[in-house]
Amino acid sequence: MSILKNTLALVIITSLLIGCSSSETLQNTPIGLINNVSYKQSSFDNPNASNGFLVQYENTTYAITAKHVLMIAKTDHMSFVDFEGGLKEWRMHPKNDSSKYVITDKLLSVSRKDSLTWNYMNTNWDTYNDWLVFSVKENMTAHKPLTFRKEPLKKGESLYAVGWTYKDSIGKQRVYEYKFDKTEGNYHTLIQIQGPKSLGGLSGAPIVDGNGSVVGLVSSGWEDDTTKQVFIEATTMSNVIEFISNLN
Repeated sequence: MSILKNTLALVIITSLLIGCSSSETLQNTPIGLINNVSYKQSSFDNPNASNGFLVQYENTTYAITAKHVLMIAKTDHMSFVDFEGGLKEWRMHPKNDSSKYVITDKLLSVSRKDSLTWNYMNTNWDTYNDWLVFSVKENMTAHKPLTFRKEPLKKGESLYAVGWTYKDSIGKQRVYEYKFDKTEGNYHTLIQIQGPKSLGGLSGAPIVDGNGSVVGLVSSGWEDDTTKQVFIEATTMSNVIEFISNLN
């Protein structure tokens, strides 16, 4: 029995050490970016519209964020996922350093089907593709684009959200830890291990594994009324990969 207890203790300690090592490595790897959105009609500008990140696929770099970010960063004239000529610039940069930035080129995932309303998103949640894909015009950051993970996730695996909530003070990117629970449809369900008290503003942040490969992005979250356990719904990258692979 003592041998079994010692073995279990060793496994737990090893897991904790691996988790700490991954978190510290990610903390020092430039990943997190926030969306700084400006329109030709400046009254609709939003300099802190949640998070985004860079990915590379077949030697091309793309900028990605959550589609529902447009609900809070759009003009009154926008009804669909289409700027209709009203966008001045979609820029991304670390929250703590706007001098290092990414300038996107075109919104590649334009859609005249998806209505920009919370009601549309909520009533179509099961099939909602909560992502935007931009081409990149200029990258003046030290951020190396992330790569997509190919291997399936394992239940209980440590994953990390990298970015900032609205309540996070200006400073280095935050690395919040989660455990993978399950995948249903377009979403991974993650259990919060170490995370913010308020998830507001974390939308669009990349979900990466311990090696820094992206597996999803933050879409929504909630707290269980009974257990007080916090969960995140993270959009999977499968439909993003399929979309990008069909661009050329």
